[in-house]
Amino acid sequence: MQTPILPVTQFATVCLFALPVMALTTSFGMALLQLIMLLASVHLMRTGMTGWYCRHFHELRWLIAAFAGYFLLSLLRTLIHHQGLSSLDGPLRMILALSCIGFVAMLRPQIRYFWLGLYLGTIGACLIALVQRFIVGMERADGYTHHPITFGNLSLAMGLLSCCALAGWTREQGKWLPLLALACGLAGTILSGSRGSWLALLLIAPLLFAARARIGRLVLICAAALVLAYQVPATGISHRAQEAVSEVQLYLGKQDATTKVGIRLELWKASWLIFSDHPWLGAGRDQFHPALQQLAAQGRLQQSPALQFSSSHNDALHFLATGGLLDFSFLLLLYGAPLAFFLRILNAGQTDKHAPALAGVVLVLCFIGFGLTDVMFWLMMPKVFYVMMVCVLAGFCLAGSAWDDSDRNEVAHGY
Repeated sequence: MQTPILPVTQFATVCLFALPVMALTTSFGMALLQLIMLLASVHLMRTGMTGWYCRHFHELRWLIAAFAGYFLLSLLRTLIHHQGLSSLDGPLRMILALSCIGFVAMLRPQIRYFWLGLYLGTIGACLIALVQRFIVGMERADGYTHHPITFGNLSLAMGLLSCCALAGWTREQGKWLPLLALACGLAGTILSGSRGSWLALLLIAPLLFAARARIGRLVLICAAALVLAYQVPATGISHRAQEAVSEVQLYLGKQDATTKVGIRLELWKASWLIFSDHPWLGAGRDQFHPALQQLAAQGRLQQSPALQFSSSHNDALHFLATGGLLDFSFLLLLYGAPLAFFLRILNAGQTDKHAPALAGVVLVLCFIGFGLTDVMFWLMMPKVFYVMMVCVLAGFCLAGSAWDDSDRNEVAHGY
């Protein structure tokens, strides 16, 4: 006999459908959905959520250590350096996102609607990018993020996450939507003019190719599409690739730090110098720009547009420069804890958990790749996207374990 779908499950399903739909098609979607799920989780405390976290603490301990530990470190830094409470906004959202794990695992929303939301959200983001480029006339699409690189990175991430649904694919679902979503994710990246996104694609393509035969074929199709896009001048891919190579040569040969790539390389050099001067605690999270000016005054950096920037354009170097080895250890934990969790689920061999676990691995690898050329954990939107998606996917991986129908009925009565 099939278990009936409870009203609370329907409510959770709507939330998990709306989250990816609104992620890039609105400027407020993720914040709103996080608030709704947080309030629901507070209510769930009355019906067993605390006990659920206690039972699953062993599985979640490193995720909790990563997000909660980063918040506590940020709180300590705020108190020591007498910073405003606004500096805790991002770290606070990271620790509050942990409530999404229990929300998903206890209410067990139907995962096929989460995948559907990913497809529609990625397609919607692509349509917004098309309007911005070809109707509004913007040089680089940025959606509602106000940052082309962020928009391009997250578009590609959502397209790649959509592919992971094929790991749990059934004939009833159809497989053309993941293909369309991936194509739209790639198109969104191209329209944003973001070049760093392709580094993440190189990291993830072998994993997806090995994950399942149908995903491997999809990767091959996309690779062929990218080669074709490179040959078409209107896409701008070949021009930007050749431009990047030329700018690297200018920086290495003539120390030209006035081009886009040259500025980025100069920022990387500056970040390493700042870290060398402050290896343990860094220069301070709000002190990157002043530290640049100090290096220039000392003659250790040339006068260039790079001196106007306030981040390293590389997550690892930015953490090292502003927070030293202490902050960098937490960056490794922010990557490593989710990656270890999802890999453990994948290796457990539970076929019904394979798709969300694979998506979790892909998400982490995406952010590692994006972080090579941008600061994903410095800007608010990508930071919230990462923690929300990690926690939601972790919830799907744990949904149904040690949780019977009597517990579900208790939750339903509690609502």
